[in-house]
Amino acid sequence: MEIQYRPEESMKALIHLGTQGHFPLFHSSWLTDPELKEKKFHKITGLERARAKKLFNRVSKHRQLEHKKTVVLSMLDDDRKLFMKAFFKLVEGKILDQNPEIH
Repeated sequence: MEIQYRPEESMKALIHLGTQGHFPLFHSSWLTDPELKEKKFHKITGLERARAKKLFNRVSKHRQLEHKKTVVLSMLDDDRKLFMKAFFKLVEGKILDQNPEIH
């Protein structure tokens, strides 16, 4: 039996960890960045969405968590912040899907 790597499953697992409050891809100092709390941080434009998708593909193609972390660490600041913004949006969506009464 051959086991195939499924990049979308690894990202789903990381998003699930995010719903539990664990963010293994991100350095703790990134999570305390005051820019994360600004209102402009919460909206994602169409261009940002396309760029974020490319960043997600870049991260998800790596199998090991350490390699994924290295890719995120090597991103330009703007790309990393966009990746984090999109990641947090996915985590938020997953939380809202699990708890419809929060809507």
